[in-house]
Amino acid sequence: MDRSHEPDRSAGGSDLALVRTRAEPQADGSYKIFGTKIFITYGEHDLTENIVHLVLARATDAPEGVKGISLFIVPKFLVNADGTLGKRNDVFCVSIDTSWASRRVPTAVLQYGDMRCGGLPGGGARENRRPLE
Repeated sequence: MDRSHEPDRSAGGSDLALVRTRAEPQADGSYKIFGTKIFITYGEHDLTENIVHLVLARATDAPEGVKGISLFIVPKFLVNADGTLGKRNDVFCVSIDTSWASRRVPTAVLQYGDMRCGGLPGGGARENRRPLE
């Protein structure tokens, strides 16, 4: 799990240059994000139809260090040209922190781009990979 973007967590580290979430350029000019982000405040909720995540990731051709990190806008649902919500983007909540300390402000674990698993232990469902737009 990528904890390097969480400097307020004792196990999270404080060196942003070590971010492991990656962004792969696609033929259409968009990027596909791969990785896991933890402790995302209100990362999943039903207060609005769409949730927009700001994600720090390193493009595959970017230099090492903090200068190689970019900020990506990743909506839960892609937005059509007319402003309506389109298809589901490749970002999924894989868990919600239910600890006592988090009951007032829910935090989520989000998975970007990789296979999404769910269901009973030992089983799972594969989510098709789609480029982020």
